[in-house]
Amino acid sequence: MGKTVRHQPSPTNFLPPLLRQELTGRKVCYADYKHPCYKIAFFQDLTARVGYHQARQVCDGEGGHLLSIESEAEQKLIERMLQNLTNSGSGKSDGDFWIGLARNRDSMASSAACPDLYRWDDGSTSKFRNWYADEPSCGSEACVVMYHQPTANPGIGGPYLYQWNDDRCNMKHNFICKYPPGK
Repeated sequence: MGKTVRHQPSPTNFLPPLLRQELTGRKVCYADYKHPCYKIAFFQDLTARVGYHQARQVCDGEGGHLLSIESEAEQKLIERMLQNLTNSGSGKSDGDFWIGLARNRDSMASSAACPDLYRWDDGSTSKFRNWYADEPSCGSEACVVMYHQPTANPGIGGPYLYQWNDDRCNMKHNFICKYPPGK
């Protein structure tokens, strides 16, 4: 008797075939299996970018989560990875990245309390934050991106590179997944 192979539905079945293919990019891992792995989903084609909940579904379906950043050292590591991406021949291209920080849209508070309403999707409780100078703005913006706009003119907080900004969850962006060590 032959072995039965069951097809498991892919978490990316809701995406067009070309995008599904692009989302199979390689993970970047350390050799020691003590550190997390990361995958950067970067699309120069603006129509291939996805909303926050789609990005989260892809990462979760692959055994990870949207990126949580636990420390300044991890923030700097991600910055270096993004710099390597743009230096690797893909050129300087604008495109923010969804990270796994969000707040419940029902959580409306004064602007002073707003930053405390954001939580990591993976359940971690890091106090590290890297907001752009005038962020978060709250209101209808409940999901968070890491700025990656190397060609934009600097704003009040300097260049729009690697700081965080709250955005509407249905906006289309690139994203970064984070996986437990050894995944």
